[in-house]
Amino acid sequence: MMPPADRIQEQNEQDPGRVAHTRQEVGSSDFLAVGPALRILQLNVEGLSAAKRSIIRNTAERHSVDVICLQETHIDADCASRFSISGFDLISFTLHAKHGRALYTRNDLVDVSPQLSTSHCDVVNIGGYNIVNVYKPPSESWEDTNPLPTLPHPAIYVGDFNSHHPDWDMTLQTTTVTHS
Repeated sequence: MMPPADRIQEQNEQDPGRVAHTRQEVGSSDFLAVGPALRILQLNVEGLSAAKRSIIRNTAERHSVDVICLQETHIDADCASRFSISGFDLISFTLHAKHGRALYTRNDLVDVSPQLSTSHCDVVNIGGYNIVNVYKPPSESWEDTNPLPTLPHPAIYVGDFNSHHPDWDMTLQTTTVTHS
């Protein structure tokens, strides 16, 4: 249920990501935020340049982001300066000239624990929440019928899955229009 419009402004002023709200009365249609919010920025960056890292840092700061999940970093050498985002710790990364991914957490978070990395994802646990950063290049197939780890609740899967349903027509259709 969406909160009433007049409550949205009030919540934005109080930052529901940092303050828990409770219902005023049973059966009320007021919005209920359960505990502090975990804010995740997910982005296919199509190359992680210094300029893009600066934009990501500014965006993350402005929106109080806790976790950054990036895909298509296009970094093929283990060079810390190419991954650095001020205010964030690099938790995991995968090197690749055309693909790659990186997962960051805000540097003042204390309950951060990397869980696992597979060919298509990295998992970090933050305060009991499993966050999964997924990137499957379009040229690769999922390994099997269960390509991503099954994690206990609460788990959040974000990323670029590059998955196309077989019912979608993937052929390029062109139409020729002639003018006389």
